[in-house]
Amino acid sequence: MELLNKKTGILILLLLLSVGVNAQVDPSQIFAASYRYESSGDYEKAIGELNGVNGYDYHKSLRLGWLYYLSKDYETSKKFYQQAVKLEPQAVEALLGLCYPLEAQKNSDELEKVYKQILTLDKMNSKVNYALGNIYYYRKDFLQAEIYFDKIQRMYPFDYYSTLMCGWTKYFLGKKNEAKRLFNIVLIISPADQSAKDGLNLLK
Repeated sequence: MELLNKKTGILILLLLLSVGVNAQVDPSQIFAASYRYESSGDYEKAIGELNGVNGYDYHKSLRLGWLYYLSKDYETSKKFYQQAVKLEPQAVEALLGLCYPLEAQKNSDELEKVYKQILTLDKMNSKVNYALGNIYYYRKDFLQAEIYFDKIQRMYPFDYYSTLMCGWTKYFLGKKNEAKRLFNIVLIISPADQSAKDGLNLLK
């Protein structure tokens, strides 16, 4: 009888262990469920799904940063993006993610720091160079703005936005010939562009 009880106990233990193993959900399934909830706009459930993920700390942090950003909880979003940056200091995508809540909060001072941090890893990043140029342009620091807009112009001479912003930057720096050339290029890219036309009228 005692032997039977021992065998029964072992069998129950094995069954419990088997259930425990089977109960472990594949992380890809958890992420897939989170994506489904996100696509339906249920960010709370999309976040909740990720509580079941063991490991994949960087990927989980990055995902949570994005979901809290979508939820407009910008402070929590920043916390998770910063956590992702600590886990993978060379990951440009984590720093770019951190820019989302900072942009939403219009925190230009912090954005400037993060943009410069990105450029230490990816100095030719066109999005970040343009964003930094914009920050300095709207601060009326046209000398600094020129550095970043010129860099994008060298990489993308047919880009509408950087050409226009570079044109106006040159205008405010008194570089009239360069401004005129750039405004005319804008009109090649976008023939009806009113801003470029206004710039050329001011240069007459």
